[in-house]
Amino acid sequence: MTTRQAIPEGLAEIPPGPQLSAVLAGIDPSRLSGYDCVLVMQARCRQVSHERAHLMTAMVEVGLCDMGPDDELPRRAVPDEFAADEIRAALVWTRRAAETQFGLAYDLITRLPAVHAALDAGLLDEPRARIFSDWTAELSRDHARALCDALLSRAGEVTTGELVDLIKKHAIALDPEWARHRYEQALADRKVVGRRNPDGTANLSGYNLPVDRVAAASARIDTLAKAAKHAGDARPIDHIRAELYLGMTDGTYTGLDDPTILAVLRATAATEPTGGGPVDNGDGPADDSGDDSGDGGPPGDGGGGDGGPPGDGGGGDGGPPGPVSGPTAGGSPHSTGLELRLRLSTLLGRDDYPGELAGWGPVHADLARDLATTLTRAQWHYAITDDQGRLLCCGITRARPAGTSHRGAGRCGGIVELDVPATTLASLTGEDRDHLGPWPAIVADLVRQSGDHDTRPGDRFAGDADRRGPGAALHRHVKIRDRFCTFRGCRAPARGTDTDHTVDHHNGGASTEHNLGGTCRHDHRVKHEGGWKLCQPQLGLFVWTSRLGLTYTVRPPPVIEPLTDPLPRDGPLYPIWVRPDDDWQDSTILDDPEPEPEPEPEPQPVPAHDPDDVPPPF
Repeated sequence: MTTRQAIPEGLAEIPPGPQLSAVLAGIDPSRLSGYDCVLVMQARCRQVSHERAHLMTAMVEVGLCDMGPDDELPRRAVPDEFAADEIRAALVWTRRAAETQFGLAYDLITRLPAVHAALDAGLLDEPRARIFSDWTAELSRDHARALCDALLSRAGEVTTGELVDLIKKHAIALDPEWARHRYEQALADRKVVGRRNPDGTANLSGYNLPVDRVAAASARIDTLAKAAKHAGDARPIDHIRAELYLGMTDGTYTGLDDPTILAVLRATAATEPTGGGPVDNGDGPADDSGDDSGDGGPPGDGGGGDGGPPGDGGGGDGGPPGPVSGPTAGGSPHSTGLELRLRLSTLLGRDDYPGELAGWGPVHADLARDLATTLTRAQWHYAITDDQGRLLCCGITRARPAGTSHRGAGRCGGIVELDVPATTLASLTGEDRDHLGPWPAIVADLVRQSGDHDTRPGDRFAGDADRRGPGAALHRHVKIRDRFCTFRGCRAPARGTDTDHTVDHHNGGASTEHNLGGTCRHDHRVKHEGGWKLCQPQLGLFVWTSRLGLTYTVRPPPVIEPLTDPLPRDGPLYPIWVRPDDDWQDSTILDDPEPEPEPEPEPQPVPAHDPDDVPPPF
């Protein structure tokens, strides 16, 4: 029987370096408990990051070493074209690998030294360090360093995807005009490309497209595909999405409303060779098409889980809608399914902080304002926060910009969320309407509703406590508060998650904001079937305990995140460049690469004698 080995006390506090390396060398992972295995894995990761930082330092020195007497230690001021070739030869790497790794090392050591120091200290790993390098490459040195100073302390506590989004938000906040210019320059190079695959299939892709229209198109295809699955289509959902994508671009669905498109899909499924394949059981976020009384989560929390209600009752607030009757019903033809979040101050033009398309990331302020003006028939939510950006109260506003109407709000499936600190909202009270542009009705309604929240006695959600699932207002409050699934590092937007009782309802858990949180379908199953436990010791603070006994604390991000203030730009922006279009008549979507040249035939061996000669018999 193997004897358990105890790990040194305080292993998590030993900084990476020779001491930690020596300690780890004496540990046999096969003799550790599961709990201790995790601690050793984390320590190994810190040590690896430390070693990678030192390897980068060595690479940069190798790349800068110059020819000359060794005693003089000759170094180049900057690397030349051949700087990575010594690394390439010494480590037997490809040229691309050597140049890429040397480029990262040189960039961190010279342009982003704070990131290299954090890597050396084991505070972040190489993938995160590379993200800082890649995603700040277009920023000036001062802007890049200011961004790193703002985010390095958080980098080790967020996933790489979260880190990318944080960098984008801060980059937009640092220089809003640059962010808008960069986006518009990319749009100027938008295109559709078709490519053939070696197996005979083909790809059809759009590049550099407007993010709002891609988000809306994706939501529409996804909504229709899930409606088809609910109607009994047995094909994998990816196959259905692909069929919808082609049908919407090749003319198959021209002039058809959504119910007719679904009927065509059913007919296609009946004739498709793979139509009778296994049913895709989906492991993503719960569908929101149920009613207020249902809880369609996994078993274990009574009844069938904690899938939240899709609607807001009389308020008309809901999850992604089912198919609508017509391709443009409910507003703009490309607004379906969008969830736009922006600060009220940004909407009013008082600042240029980025907005966000939920699930798609940050957008520059001008685009966020433009989208808000096209989404007047979406559901408009508001979220009032404290000065730290944490949610105080939220609700729905039916006010709209001057000259528009909210009639039919929600039918397009979109949501606009206006975020505002209570102190900012109070400062707008009584402000001259002429200073509010087209938005005075919205400001007035938010001020009025904020006052109603402040004067309302008792718990505004008290009536929900004994219900099986939360009412519409509480459901909305929890989703806005949590922003994402409450499992550590999960990026599933809260809007599409199950509304889970922290203490299961069948075990006496109440439907209150202190006992509810959003979890995606996978992480809901982690809790009910995967052996993990969840508690909420404070409002909105989630503590997950793994089956190995470790705890992971998750506090959802604030509704309004603190962002870096704008900094002056070094120089002017270049004009938008549009690719010349003189040869448009000869242009095609099919982008076939040049065929590889036929290989030269291998030389045949020269025979020792002429094969036509018959050798003599003697």
